[in-house]
Amino acid sequence: MNHKIGQPELLKEINRSRAFEILKRTRILSRPELAQQTGLSRATIALLMDDLLRVGVAQHVGLGDSTGGRPPALLEFNPNAAFALGAAMLDHEWRIVLTNLDAQVVHRLDAPIPGSNPESAVEALQIGVQAALGRIERGRLLPAIGLGTPGLVDMPSGVIKAAVDVGWYEVPIRAMTEAALGLQCLVANRSKVGALAEHWYGASKGLEELIYISIGTGVAAGIVHAGELFMGVNSSAGELGHVTVLPDGPPCRCGNRGCLQQLVSEPAIADRARTRLREQPNSQLWTLVGHHPERVTAALVFAAAEQGDELANEIVDETARYLGIAIANLVNLFNPARIVLGGPVGQLSKGMLPLVLDEVRKRALSYPLSAVQIAPSSLGPDANAIGAAALVLRRASELIFAEK
Repeated sequence: MNHKIGQPELLKEINRSRAFEILKRTRILSRPELAQQTGLSRATIALLMDDLLRVGVAQHVGLGDSTGGRPPALLEFNPNAAFALGAAMLDHEWRIVLTNLDAQVVHRLDAPIPGSNPESAVEALQIGVQAALGRIERGRLLPAIGLGTPGLVDMPSGVIKAAVDVGWYEVPIRAMTEAALGLQCLVANRSKVGALAEHWYGASKGLEELIYISIGTGVAAGIVHAGELFMGVNSSAGELGHVTVLPDGPPCRCGNRGCLQQLVSEPAIADRARTRLREQPNSQLWTLVGHHPERVTAALVFAAAEQGDELANEIVDETARYLGIAIANLVNLFNPARIVLGGPVGQLSKGMLPLVLDEVRKRALSYPLSAVQIAPSSLGPDANAIGAAALVLRRASELIFAEK
């Protein structure tokens, strides 16, 4: 067998990817500067730059300083040469974003999921993606979609092994999505893609040790260790929602009792409020829900707490305490530089953050605690969807030339 078959094309792809990443990082450079940084010949650099100009990733922006001969032409990175598609499943809807090559959102939309089964979720995703793609030239789309989903996701196969909070098991979400959209699909747990978004593009950009906690219908953590996403043996690292916080606490669908998910998730917060609302008829929550306890949501509990409602503040205090216990354990176990709170409850956490920090200070070891910052996500409700798009952006150089 001739192992050299295909090597020139592979080498070209590797060099083109290097040139792409250097141009993206430096933003503006000349061909001689790129040759100096890569060690490649000027002839090779000329061919690579011609490729980048052809697909629009590079564009001419004038001349640089002369070192004795003709001034060199300057090339600038064009982040709007192509767009990445990402979608994250949050509660009962998809947040879908289109980003440029810098992960800046150029369009977003929410696509409600009318049913509770995977088929209805994929159908809703298809409708939402079609609407989103109407906003750009289809030829400028990187031919893939990144998905952030709930549950334990086997990334190599694209199968959701178990998503307890939505009742899904052994769902081939990648295959279903590829069949529906005709695009390559890259899948990971939504907390993991949230961690990637924060690590690459958020306020935590560049931090080597980072934990992103997604709190919504479920709870999970995405862990960045040594600058890489920590996956575990079978992609299931970070299931923080099923860490036991109260040994005799409420039952969880996973079969355990007192899981963090049953104490700080959106449904858990709303359930506690509904149970106690009947005992405290003077609560501001009665007004907010129009005297219909079944309408209570976590967002309304936080809103009532901000208005000084006693019942709502009790529930927020409890939520902060449970979350603080779990975060203190993360601080002791992983010694991260930053812990980011994301997902719907994470976005509502600013009001209870001082309470969370108080609990963490009581329980975490002082030395690792001295090195960590704890804050809500800087990317807001788009974090998971941007992280899903980042799965595509990681392969931008490969994908941008796949169709051209």
